[in-house]
Amino acid sequence: MRDAALWAAGAALAFLLTAGAFLVLANLATGPAAEDLPATPARGKPGPPLDLDLNRDKLASLEPAPDQELLLTVENAGSGDFSNVNLTLEASSGDTANPRSRFYRQTLRDLRAGEDVEVRFLLDLSQTAEASAPPTAPDESSEIIEIRATTPEGVSVVRTAILPL
Repeated sequence: MRDAALWAAGAALAFLLTAGAFLVLANLATGPAAEDLPATPARGKPGPPLDLDLNRDKLASLEPAPDQELLLTVENAGSGDFSNVNLTLEASSGDTANPRSRFYRQTLRDLRAGEDVEVRFLLDLSQTAEASAPPTAPDESSEIIEIRATTPEGVSVVRTAILPL
């Protein structure tokens, strides 16, 4: 009887030591408590070195028709020059049942530090014959415009606009 009690006490002690070790290891593996991120970046810190400024008035005036001009401004807010800034504009239908995308590309050879350049894209937002049927959901009559700017230096920026057409 004494041996059984000694064996049970040893097993309980081993269990408690093992459980305690796992709790210590689990606490070491977790990081500090989550902190709230600031809603806006701290003042005095520079923004992104490359930025796209969309002309909101021009975006609002676009219609489902061919040969429409979209102006956007490419800004180099960094301290270095960029060469071969590749701009890709993708116009996609909001209709997931009948997806269609059109791609437009341009390249800016040189974009100096602090320089802003206006870029014009000539878009075809006309709807195809199979897409001209009335939409079954309100989202299907929209056009999604995504503009990407990338540089060989590894800097990139993406802007997206959803146009109700």
